[in-house]
Amino acid sequence: MAIRNRMLYLLQYLQQNSDERRTVSTADIRKALAEKGCPIIVQTLRDDIESLQSAGYDIQVNETEGMSTTYSWIDREWSAPELQILIDAVSSSQFITKDKSEQLIQKLSKMAGPSYQADLQPGILVSEHIKAPNKKILLNVQAIRRAIIKDRKITFKYLQYTVPDKRQVPKYGGTPAEDYVVSPYATIWNNDRYYLVGYSERRKDVNTFRIDRMDGTKQLAKKRVPPPEDFNIQDYTDKVFWMFDGNEEKVTLRCRHKILDQVIDRFGEGIELKNVTRQTFDVTVPVCISGTFYAWVFQFVGEMNIVAPGHVKDAYAGYLQEAIDDVLG
Repeated sequence: MAIRNRMLYLLQYLQQNSDERRTVSTADIRKALAEKGCPIIVQTLRDDIESLQSAGYDIQVNETEGMSTTYSWIDREWSAPELQILIDAVSSSQFITKDKSEQLIQKLSKMAGPSYQADLQPGILVSEHIKAPNKKILLNVQAIRRAIIKDRKITFKYLQYTVPDKRQVPKYGGTPAEDYVVSPYATIWNNDRYYLVGYSERRKDVNTFRIDRMDGTKQLAKKRVPPPEDFNIQDYTDKVFWMFDGNEEKVTLRCRHKILDQVIDRFGEGIELKNVTRQTFDVTVPVCISGTFYAWVFQFVGEMNIVAPGHVKDAYAGYLQEAIDDVLG
């Protein structure tokens, strides 16, 4: 047991205190192990290091004549740039609470060598007010994933804000009889929000729920309602998160060259550009006709127009007129 503990303490010390930029001396290691109740002589330390190297641990031994031997832990599963990407993702994710973000960032930074930990700070600044208030989101995600694996339904309360005090309370009163019962199909991360996609017994249809607004998520013993035969999670995601529900039609848009990047971001590189002039191009794409689609087009006012079909163009004009009437009162 003493040998096993000594080797574990040695590994832990090397991992936490050395890397390719920073080494630790024989004296440093012996002192640290002695404080753990595992005093060690120089030859035993060398033997332990060789045993760890033989087991596959990448420990570098630095020997210079006339100087103390030093050691460093070289091979790490995650590089500092990789960890920085993960830290930025955690910092900017709205569905992770501020406290949980700080905890995760601290854990991630510890995976780097000591030379890098001070530099691994969030590089993306995010206003605190957009972080999710629900501290149970990770528990919700865990419950959803387990239910999907075990092919089971889940139940939860769905929260909404009240006016004027802005408190979050359960919809429909929050009694057990009013809890949502859902057959979970997938979780989706979109626009820094985490969503559950599943069949809602209340709504008798496939629906999307914000996971940060779910509370008291539990797995039920009942098996899930299977997804509809024609259900495709990618198609569903495109409709819900890009253009929302509505009748799908092929719409021709006339766009100025300057917004080509935004058009490709929305519809992909597979689009075909037609009627190209020095200033504009046409593109025909399938979209779900709804107010959300019209609102998306409107943000490019002066740079994008609906060309066809005529009834979609007319409906867009009516949408704009209604907005003007609301403004003018």
